[in-house]
Amino acid sequence: MNLNPEQLTEKIKGMELTETVELLLSILSKSKTVEIKIKAADLLTQYDEIGNTYFQDIKNLFMNDHHPQLRLKLIDLITKYYQKEGIDFLKDQYKNCKDGTVRKFLIEMVEQGDLNDSIQFLIEALNDSDFEAKKEAITLLGKTDASEAVKPLIDMFHFRNIEIYNSLIEAIVKIGKKGNLQSINKNVDTEDLYIKREIPVILGKIKSKESEKILLNFLKDKDSIIRKNSVRALEKIIELNNVKHILELLKDQNIEVKKETIRVLGNVGSKRAISPLFEILKENDAKIRNLAKNALYKIFNKSKSFDPLYEIVKGRNINARREAIKLLGMLKDVNAIDFLISIFNSKVASIRGSAYRSLLKILDNKIDNKIFDALSGKSWKTRMFCVKILGDIGDLNTIDQIFNLIEDENGSVRKAAIDALIKFDSTEVIDFANKALKSPNWKTRRAAVKILLRAGSKESFNSLISCLNDEDVYIKSWAAMALGKLKDIDSIEPFIQLLKENDDKIRISAVKALGEIGNKDAIKPLIQELGDDNWDVRKEIEKVLNQIDPDWMNYL
Repeated sequence: MNLNPEQLTEKIKGMELTETVELLLSILSKSKTVEIKIKAADLLTQYDEIGNTYFQDIKNLFMNDHHPQLRLKLIDLITKYYQKEGIDFLKDQYKNCKDGTVRKFLIEMVEQGDLNDSIQFLIEALNDSDFEAKKEAITLLGKTDASEAVKPLIDMFHFRNIEIYNSLIEAIVKIGKKGNLQSINKNVDTEDLYIKREIPVILGKIKSKESEKILLNFLKDKDSIIRKNSVRALEKIIELNNVKHILELLKDQNIEVKKETIRVLGNVGSKRAISPLFEILKENDAKIRNLAKNALYKIFNKSKSFDPLYEIVKGRNINARREAIKLLGMLKDVNAIDFLISIFNSKVASIRGSAYRSLLKILDNKIDNKIFDALSGKSWKTRMFCVKILGDIGDLNTIDQIFNLIEDENGSVRKAAIDALIKFDSTEVIDFANKALKSPNWKTRRAAVKILLRAGSKESFNSLISCLNDEDVYIKSWAAMALGKLKDIDSIEPFIQLLKENDDKIRISAVKALGEIGNKDAIKPLIQELGDDNWDVRKEIEKVLNQIDPDWMNYL
């Protein structure tokens, strides 16, 4: 009977069950077309039951036809209709299945029955050459409470197969949690290093208090990986009075053990770890210090007093002081604001920078009057950092206070004030700067021009034009550059006039401004200045001419 899958589906419609089953079994037995046989097997699975009469026929089909796709269908068929007897038959046939996918599916279908009846079979399947089949056997054993499966599962760590590692851990942990902890503990004294390394991992995931003593002993093991795995495992189960044993590992020569110990101490949260962790803050390894800082944060975050941190900041070790300042910021200690402001006067730049960043965290975009008070302090460093903070927070209500500092006697403070004002990106700042251009104080005028230069605001055109006649060389130069950045300049004549200035800085600024404007009317006046006495001026003119028009020599 030569039928395709569609024709076969049509043919069995309306047929009696017995007649249909016999037809489909006949096709499975006699057809030479794999596709139609697979379809026949698929159609057989659509019924609620087909009776025990045909079990032997289906078993014969499975044993005689080794096509993988057909066998997958037959496995499904057998486990659906014959359950226990079918699963027993399939387990007997397991070793005769050469295809790994078929073996994996066969193992998987064993779960359709009672897994406790298949423990030995699953243990034997651990030796399957196919990793997916092996992984399936591991997973199913993890669903049992079979203590006899623990040893063969643990022994598999010897082969260090990364493909099945997570499945092994998960399966053993599940069995261990079902009252089989002793079966795991029997492997504590194994001489196989690869197995021994995983015992603390397993015990840590089971989280039984009974394992604490074993894990504490492991902390003294000569193998660093065992020590590292053990300290991690103790994180959730250690009694606080035993934390002293973990603290000893802070002196471990292995850096990975030390890192894990620091992390665990932070999570355990014992205050006994504070002093030893403070010592680590002194170390030169930034990564180690960062781990210690994070661990201390977790401990102090549960505390009401941060006094020990203040003492560290007052100490002599730069590394420890810097990390303690960072901690005050992480903890958002509002009581530390005055203290951190006082640190702005430190001689150490990194200490000052840490205090600045910590204050920003504590303030959390909110203004504190203590920052305003510090703006009038005697220390220029304090004034500088406080105005930077105001700029970072960006509250428009602080523009007046910041503008007052552009007349500060210290250049760094004035620069910080300008930087802060630029961050606002506000017309109010531009208005203040335009007014400041009329100030008799040259510091104020310079600061105002710098603000307008960086802001590039067209509203400042007239004010900047007036600055081209300022007696201050720098103001003239900066005003020219600021004007050059503006678009739609109506006249370049003011810049042409600046080319005749005596000061070379002004002439260079005028040339740069003409280059920014890009008006070709500037080419001839610039060519006339190629004979300038100053080499830097001549070089800038050539650069700008090429910028305006690469063919500028045609104007000669």
